[in-house]
Amino acid sequence: MKKIYSFLLVVAMSTSVMAQHEIGGIFGGMNGVSYKYWFTESFALQGDLAVGLTRAAGDFPSFGLYDFTINPNALYHWQLPENFNIYAGGGASLGLMGAINGYGTVDGKFGLNAAVGATYDLQEVPLVFALDFRPGYGLGFNANPGQLNYFDWKLAFAVRYRL
Repeated sequence: MKKIYSFLLVVAMSTSVMAQHEIGGIFGGMNGVSYKYWFTESFALQGDLAVGLTRAAGDFPSFGLYDFTINPNALYHWQLPENFNIYAGGGASLGLMGAINGYGTVDGKFGLNAAVGATYDLQEVPLVFALDFRPGYGLGFNANPGQLNYFDWKLAFAVRYRL
């Protein structure tokens, strides 16, 4: 049993040495909490828990739905000079939606999105600034009537503290 605890301690310590975490806020098309976990220097998983407006097609106006979303994205980064990175990747959007102005209700949503953007990493202070664009396509469930297909895009600015 002592060997198992020692092994788990070594794995946890080596993972924390290799990994870098960032936590902060995201603002714009999505407003909420943003977390990024780096697996390598180039590959990261970013998750956002946010509230925003969805621009749905069809009978809904351009800002017809509000949403509460969990949005995980796998991102590949390319290092540029002067602490800049650009990245691209994709992910999923899972959450709850509601209609504005009495256009009915949408209880749940699921979608897929792309993500492209840029980051600037302050070296003197452990802060990272990011700007990204996320076009996506999704399905809203229990819409009035039936199911709502929508194309959506988010433009967001994030500020994260590097742990």
